[in-house]
Amino acid sequence: MEVGIDASRAFQPEPTGIGVYATEVLSRLIPAPPAPLRLYVNRRTPPKSAPPLPSGSSWRCIPLPRGWTVFRLRQEVSRRPPQLLWVPAYRLPPGRLPRSVVTVHGVEHRFAPHAYPSGDAAQVEAFVVDTLQRAARVITPSETTKADLVNLFEADPNRISVIPHGISAALRPLAEEQFMPLLQELGVETPYFLAVGAHHRRKNVPFLIDQFARAFPPDDPSGVRMVVTNAAGEVGRGLLEQANRLGLGGRVVALDHVAGERLAALYSGAVGACVPSLYEGFGLPALEAMACGAPVLANSVGGVQEIAQGAALLVEGDDPTGWVEGFHRLLWEPGLRAHLSGLGVARAAGFSWDRSAQAHSELLASELRLALKP
Repeated sequence: MEVGIDASRAFQPEPTGIGVYATEVLSRLIPAPPAPLRLYVNRRTPPKSAPPLPSGSSWRCIPLPRGWTVFRLRQEVSRRPPQLLWVPAYRLPPGRLPRSVVTVHGVEHRFAPHAYPSGDAAQVEAFVVDTLQRAARVITPSETTKADLVNLFEADPNRISVIPHGISAALRPLAEEQFMPLLQELGVETPYFLAVGAHHRRKNVPFLIDQFARAFPPDDPSGVRMVVTNAAGEVGRGLLEQANRLGLGGRVVALDHVAGERLAALYSGAVGACVPSLYEGFGLPALEAMACGAPVLANSVGGVQEIAQGAALLVEGDDPTGWVEGFHRLLWEPGLRAHLSGLGVARAAGFSWDRSAQAHSELLASELRLALKP
């Protein structure tokens, strides 16, 4: 009796989004699993950052450079099927499968199709449709995504379980004497706004830079900066070129991946954390920012609305004027910043990776019992 898990997105060196989710849940699930686990990874050796496996559980290292889910995972699951399969990221392998659970994080492609070029939207659509047809149970991180699946895809709500994400223990409000030395290590000067997350087109970061330039043009005396993380290589060069075209010079700071206490320092020292996404199924950066006491300025879309629940400054409809006003208010109204900071910390306290992992464990145990029924 085993639960097979696609662990290919977990324990990566620089995780964002789904990678954070898979790592946080599996870090807690592995030491106390609902049944022996078979963990499939697209690599030659088990990840060193994963916790030790208990007796009965095993890693299946099955590397393949391209087409891993379609070919290698499919072959492995067909050859030696577990009693239950959990895929934490949308996509089931093709072919006949054991009873399966899949996490669908969002259907952003339906709300921002122009952010998915070259057929990407059609590909994500196919993954979601296939999951809803073949999975016995679907996990979503928010009521928003559950409602989207029901309303847009006519999914059965009784087959969808909402299990919210949590917050890393390292992400907490830091006092100035704690965060300032870490900011100095990162080369970040105050005051600054912050944008954290991946750089998919739907994350809308170039729009954010444009509105920042409108709010604080080259002759603005405030000296406020925009700090963007996960902006190494070509992404960072593109943002800096955009900043130079807008006359911002060194006032846009592109950082590599930042995690742990350094990320908490970035959030804690920020005038505001910006989430300009065109749509989000959950909005983990908004939750992380609130947990660290950073006021959140965000588009009022999807899961961000649900997660914030009155604890953020939300802009309707990706409105440029609303973003400019939001920048100005957060910089020049310390009372508003303090108010949103307190609301955000209180709101984020309701989210926990421990509770999330426990809910996943209970769900997998329940689905495993159903799989074993004659």
